[in-house]
Amino acid sequence: MTEENIKITPAKGRPMLNWVGKRPLDYVKGFPAQLVECFDPLNVNKIPQTPNYESLKDNWHNLLFHGDNKDVLATLLEKGFRGKIDLIYIDPPFKSGADYVRKVELRGVKNLNKLDNDDASILQQTMYFDIWNNDNYLQFMYERLLLLKELLSETGSIYVHLDWHVGHYVKLLMDEVFGDDNLKNEIVWCYTGPSQTSKYFVRKHDNILFYTKTDNYTFNSETVRVPYKKSTKFAGKTSFTGLTSEEKRKELDERGKLMEDWWDDVAGIGYAHGQITGFATQKPEALLERIIKASSNPDDIVLDCFIGSGTTAAVAQKLGRRWIACDLNKGAVQLTSKRLQGIIKNQISDKKDDKQLALLKENSLPKYTSFAVYKVNDYDLKILETESIELAVQHIGIQRTRTDSFFDGTFGKELVKIIDFNHPLTLLDLQLIQEELEKRPNEDRNITIVCLGKELSVDPWIEEWNKKHPINKLNVIELKTNPKYGSFLIHKPDEAKVRMERTDKTKGKVVIEDFISPTIIERLNMDNKLFKIKIPDFRSMIDTVLIDNNYNGKTFHIVYSDVPEKKDDLIKGEYEIEILENKTVVAVKIIDMLGEEVIITEEI
Repeated sequence: MTEENIKITPAKGRPMLNWVGKRPLDYVKGFPAQLVECFDPLNVNKIPQTPNYESLKDNWHNLLFHGDNKDVLATLLEKGFRGKIDLIYIDPPFKSGADYVRKVELRGVKNLNKLDNDDASILQQTMYFDIWNNDNYLQFMYERLLLLKELLSETGSIYVHLDWHVGHYVKLLMDEVFGDDNLKNEIVWCYTGPSQTSKYFVRKHDNILFYTKTDNYTFNSETVRVPYKKSTKFAGKTSFTGLTSEEKRKELDERGKLMEDWWDDVAGIGYAHGQITGFATQKPEALLERIIKASSNPDDIVLDCFIGSGTTAAVAQKLGRRWIACDLNKGAVQLTSKRLQGIIKNQISDKKDDKQLALLKENSLPKYTSFAVYKVNDYDLKILETESIELAVQHIGIQRTRTDSFFDGTFGKELVKIIDFNHPLTLLDLQLIQEELEKRPNEDRNITIVCLGKELSVDPWIEEWNKKHPINKLNVIELKTNPKYGSFLIHKPDEAKVRMERTDKTKGKVVIEDFISPTIIERLNMDNKLFKIKIPDFRSMIDTVLIDNNYNGKTFHIVYSDVPEKKDDLIKGEYEIEILENKTVVAVKIIDMLGEEVIITEEI
């Protein structure tokens, strides 16, 4: 793997916030970006293997990255995007202490024969943990803000969406990185919704910090005017000196008033029923529409490196902006991809039907009708780490501890440490536990270590440790071999039976005959002790079907996509496709409701 050091401009603003472990980001390393999937329904763009700005500026396709955003931002700098981003919006973790889940409902099924539970077909998938200590959070945000400043153009703006947990800390970071003189607004977004608290005033607003890089920045105030309230519009001379004629009042009504920094007219996502994706931290499109219209122009590049449910990219696409999106969570990337495929297909079909599409002039089509998905630094994990921890917690009966930055919870009277399931328990993991215990001289509890497997050197080390320590003894639950706990957490991939055949020289047929997601089946049955749940139609487990009619074995080109518009709709399951006259490899990618995917290929 080739890596390149990229110089980062030091922060010079004031005031400067300090924390334990504060480190300036002098250099970063760019990593290769691997093209894994592309969506180009009009076949108008040549998708490059490497997303370099020079190759994209006159042949643009939108970019969706799967990887740690620090690595992605470094890669963008390496690939020529320094100073090229016109607008940045990020909705980073709020350090709320919560686990954020996505509610996933199987398609077209209700209740699954359970008389006492209306939510039997709903699964909860942990997308990310928002549990930090202050120092780690501040360093995390500091590094990313420094990188974002490098990418932002001289006329660009950045909006950082936060709430009361860390908004005050991040404002000081923004002052240091961007300069306090570049703060343009602290926007207060007020919303409504249910609340159970009776111990304090109900918390119903977020703060959005709006900074620029220079004083020469894009701001289109006329595009975000809002109607005057009725009491103000007809207040006559008292409110509008000199506006006595009906014509002037009518003109004023039509123009509306300039937008203020206190927004109470954008409802929360709970009221935007046509947009809800089930992603816990999803923001409404109206909020992003206001920001994007105000601080960018058509064809500008909009960046969101915490893309989540894809709202920033969705609104940028609808408004004719170019976009770059990124997330570490594979489910978020898949959700964004699915959402943007639907938007782009609707934009195309709104112009003309398919038969007339070829007759349209190029300038009649919507802009930027393609995007590509890249992996950076290979984060294609077999199982999402956050979800694996949550599954272990539920399956074994661990009591989560929200206030402990190292241990994951308690099991009876013992502390619990869950080892990342993407590698076995190693001596390094044990040394980290030892170092943590040395920081806690008064800790007298024993330690349970949960892992999927362990190296051979682990057992003698633990045996020697336990001989020397009357307290803090170590006990290992190895899920791969432990019959009490192992059945659920050993990952089993999705399986599919797909029939592909040539029906004519240039036509073929794809039929999905069967599909099973062992993970979904196990999750549905985990809490059901009475009987095994049966799913009447295997298509209920399938979220999306993608087809590449000429698969090269590396990059999946989405030529056909079946993304049901409504959550209760099932995928079609049978597809007529065009194919080459010569032998070709057809690939079918099936993505289940939890984001697991399987690719079936056949030469026909």
